[in-house]
Amino acid sequence: MSTKSSSIHGRNEVKMEGEKRKDVESESTHVTLNVKGQNDEGVKVFRVRRKAKLLKLMELYAKMRGVEWNTFRFLSDDGSRIREYHTADELELKDGDQIDALLPQQSGFGPSTVFRV
Repeated sequence: MSTKSSSIHGRNEVKMEGEKRKDVESESTHVTLNVKGQNDEGVKVFRVRRKAKLLKLMELYAKMRGVEWNTFRFLSDDGSRIREYHTADELELKDGDQIDALLPQQSGFGPSTVFRV
């Protein structure tokens, strides 16, 4: 392994050859995610930046469906909820991972429901 030393503006910098710097990602800056709804509308494919908040994906998906983004509950493959402030890197999402867009369940049972026997 060799090293090179250079002087830039009076500072010495050492560059290591043959090793990758740890702060530089070896992966791409984008990830391709599949968003699947509850109905048979198919899977929508989105390409997003790894460090961008997933709010952009949520807003675009909801706009395609004609509703507000917070109408849906977005879940990852393992069933955990995805919030608007999460990023693909934070959730460790990889190319081809699926996100489920679910509508909240509305129940007809509640305090106003009276059963007569």
